[in-house]
Amino acid sequence: MHVLGLTVLVALGIWIIVALGARWYRSAVEARSLVALVLGVVVAWLANIDLWRLWSLPDLRYGWVGVTLTGLALGGLALLWDGVIGLVSGLYRKVEDEAETLERRDLKRVA
Repeated sequence: MHVLGLTVLVALGIWIIVALGARWYRSAVEARSLVALVLGVVVAWLANIDLWRLWSLPDLRYGWVGVTLTGLALGGLALLWDGVIGLVSGLYRKVEDEAETLERRDLKRVA
């Protein structure tokens, strides 16, 4: 269970870094998927995270394969975070209807 929590939180951190980068560089929005996957692999290599080893699954033939696949999984999970957070924020805007609230705030009764 700790491995799943570690994976989800590291992926959330990757998503935050990618989202901040997309705000600073407008051209990075198109490459968000590639940036998330590459950043996931980099983080997995720097932290030496291997999900197969942590879950006590049989070892892969080469150790670097497990770390690289873990990085790709982290990047993919970061993209999943992007979709989930986009869905929740869209639903919030729909329920609260910010535009209608702003329009009605400044209206004054005439007559």
